[in-house]
Amino acid sequence: MLVRGARVRQATCVTGSGLLGLVLLSMAWLFFLLGLAINYRLLHPSVTLGFLPGVVGSLAAFFSIPALGKYGVDVPWPWLWIFLPLALDPGGLGGFVARLFQKR
Repeated sequence: MLVRGARVRQATCVTGSGLLGLVLLSMAWLFFLLGLAINYRLLHPSVTLGFLPGVVGSLAAFFSIPALGKYGVDVPWPWLWIFLPLALDPGGLGGFVARLFQKR
């Protein structure tokens, strides 16, 4: 049954630059997640990517927060979410701090 007078909200058209930004942002988040898995030696025990997944994750968070703000999502403590990938990455700052406090 169709209801007369009901308004349906349709999504606006996606521009080429918006689509490119969405693809690049998705690739950055996927690289961060797979890079963490590789650095934690879950996928390839002999391969490490160093600090690169943490930096890519921070850049992805940096560009995701304003994109979420356009849709009305208020992200508390944005700098925490930007620096968190650097702290989680064992090849980056988090791993360096963990190695400092590791018992020998």
